[in-house]
Amino acid sequence: MAERPAERPAKSVFLHVGAPSAGAEFLQRALWKNRARLGDAGACYPLGGRGEHFGAVMDLREMSWGGRRDPAWDGAWQRVARRAREWDGPTVLFSQELLGGATEEQVKRAVAALEPAEVHVVFITRDLGWQLILDWQAQLRHAHTITFERFVDDLVELGIAAPEPYGPMFWGLHDPVRVLRTWESAVPRERIHVITLPPPGPGPEQLWRRFCRVTGLDPDAYDVAGIAAEEPLTVVEAELLRRLNVKIGPALGADYERAVRDHLVGAGLADAAEDAGRTPMGLPARHAAWAADRTRELAGSLRASGYRIVGDLDELTTSRSPRATLLPGDVPDEQIATASVAVAAYLLERIAEAGERIGLAHLHSELANVRRNLDRLIETAASPSPGLQRAARRAAGRRTS
Repeated sequence: MAERPAERPAKSVFLHVGAPSAGAEFLQRALWKNRARLGDAGACYPLGGRGEHFGAVMDLREMSWGGRRDPAWDGAWQRVARRAREWDGPTVLFSQELLGGATEEQVKRAVAALEPAEVHVVFITRDLGWQLILDWQAQLRHAHTITFERFVDDLVELGIAAPEPYGPMFWGLHDPVRVLRTWESAVPRERIHVITLPPPGPGPEQLWRRFCRVTGLDPDAYDVAGIAAEEPLTVVEAELLRRLNVKIGPALGADYERAVRDHLVGAGLADAAEDAGRTPMGLPARHAAWAADRTRELAGSLRASGYRIVGDLDELTTSRSPRATLLPGDVPDEQIATASVAVAAYLLERIAEAGERIGLAHLHSELANVRRNLDRLIETAASPSPGLQRAARRAAGRRTS
């Protein structure tokens, strides 16, 4: 009697669990933008609101963020899981990079909430040196002030025991062997997928096509045009943001991430770097060989794991992160001063545009606030060198014109 072919599961759920700074934000924007098209094709992106994926993972992992826990997170994972269970199509997609840090108990609870669907796990990774660079820059976007040199030294020398939150956050989320070993407690190896990425730069199309290959989507059926992948900050952009964080982080509080994301990263900081130089980020020379060796070890473990590899593990070991020609801590004060003036000019222009929209009655008050903030910015952007003093005088002239 002929053997019957294996039946396909009624539903497959694909959980993208990491790593941070490896295309997660692009994927989440692409899935949200295309949720209607996905639904028409039988694939569900089970979010009721754009940021619900974050609250769902905070709920599952019983975490707070930035010292606070939003009551809206309570029950969010079960709400998302219920939509996934109730979906009558063949595919459900969920993406949140902090899922990679779930404990074994949390992993089992997550999978149980999605049964009887067949759960798959997706992990995206690249060269470890690039992940160190990109994760430090991500920490800056969350108001942290640790220097790059200290960040890398601690992670290399102390591993997961590096000071919190950096050790647990980096090694607990970026090490594919550690993360996927935990997920193996609830998901069989043949349903764990590892997507490899080259260094940042080529754009997100390759990531999208590889993700669609894993999930069975037609990559050409969806509109991902205009959804940019996060590009690395230059060394001047990164160091200027780190210094600004010392003052603006406490001042802005809960508004920090929105303000910095909307008005500085990718906009004002990029303009500043054009004036001050576009030297790329790189690893300290003393850690370049270590990062290459550790990346080879991880690639070897993944090769032997039995996981499904999409891409090429050789991408991890042949496209090494660059060595730094200039470390953030060595950026000259003159470059910081030049960049600070460019940031100040950019923000003043945005305030002026806002004044035109909201009416001149409010503009003078807004400009007065900007003047005070600009004075603090100039004071904290660098030590008061002659170049910084000249920059301050130029900024003063610009803001009173």
